[in-house]
Amino acid sequence: MEQPPRNSQPPHTPGPAAPHGEQTAWQAPDYTVIETALEVTAYSLNAR
Repeated sequence: MEQPPRNSQPPHTPGPAAPHGEQTAWQAPDYTVIETALEVTAYSLNAR
């Protein structure tokens, strides 16, 4: 049985940080949202 989330707030979905037309390093075309510390660690180790 699925448990309800611990908080009732919807997940945080940030909007674009820079106006359209400005390209920043983290907004590269292949940018994907990484949600967990484990995924961040795996990506960091893989990118070395």
